Amino acid sequence: WYQRRVRGGDPCYKGVCCICTFFLPLFPLSLTPVITDPMASNFAKTEDRPCADGKYPRVWHLYVGDVETRLSHYRDTLLKILRDRGVRTVLDAACGTGIDSVMLLEAEYKVVSVDAVDHFLSKAREVRQKRPELVDWQIGLGDWLELRSAEVDHPEEGYDAVICIGNSFCLLPDFEGDNKTYLRALQNYRDLLKVGGVLIIDYRNFDYIVDHKTFPPKAHDSIYYNSSRVFNVRVEMVEKEGRVGQLIFKLDVDVSGTELENDSDIILKEKDGSMVPVLEMTNTPLNVHSRGKFTELLRTVFGEEAEHRVLADFREEWPEDFVPNYWVHVTVKS
Repeated sequence: WYQRRVRGGDPCYKGVCCICTFFLPLFPLSLTPVITDPMASNFAKTEDRPCADGKYPRVWHLYVGDVETRLSHYRDTLLKILRDRGVRTVLDAACGTGIDSVMLLEAEYKVVSVDAVDHFLSKAREVRQKRPELVDWQIGLGDWLELRSAEVDHPEEGYDAVICIGNSFCLLPDFEGDNKTYLRALQNYRDLLKVGGVLIIDYRNFDYIVDHKTFPPKAHDSIYYNSSRVFNVRVEMVEKEGRVGQLIFKLDVDVSGTELENDSDIILKEKDGSMVPVLEMTNTPLNVHSRGKFTELLRTVFGEEAEHRVLADFREEWPEDFVPNYWVHVTVKS
């Protein structure tokens, strides 16, 4: 999704795929062959990146729900990880509107924040402008495949920590194949860390979703997204060469009672028996990562000897029957 040159200008993969759709809640589904491959499209140009149309940044505060509720799920564990490693400087590599960056700034960390979508960065800058104590907060455009060239001043000695959380990494397709694009991005994170620095990165529990064709049992109790305004969630599972490689999310956001309800692209839809103003969010692709394969990617980049652990929804320990919504990898540069 980052640079046309990565794909050599070719907007499509070759081959045939299957897609199937499931809803939340789920009903039984079947795969239906299609001609084109959705994993191939819509990323060659910057303006075609997921979220680049500005819809998600507009409704992000509605999509996330209560910010304090969100942070209460993982703030203590995240801060403990950073504190235990003596972290002072943090790169938020997928800052969005700045929710996690502001939390870290309030905890007196020195934070540099980047994102690949200008609309998100504009929202983060609005937050900075409203809070004079955050005047030194650096915010800039950052391409994971050329992260050192991001529009911020990286510390010469490197960062103590890089975070990429909120299910962000799975928005990056593997343009080059054989995981080369993923390895490039992970290598760029590593290159910006000090020796002893820590990478914290997560993604949805795709293993469960793909195996069971549904979300984990407590999907409505997500550590990140808990808004009652989100409804009519549909997911297409895209199969390529015998495996599910991508999920395409479609959902509606109820904007009633907000500053958005009279915007030109708002339509009316039924929700709980009433008609409400809605912003339709369509075709948001998430590229599937399994826990085992992602661990292999991290070990390839950081080395077999690197300290590495996996958390379940930021839990250090969990019952055997617990099914997380997110896997969180914590890897140290040695």
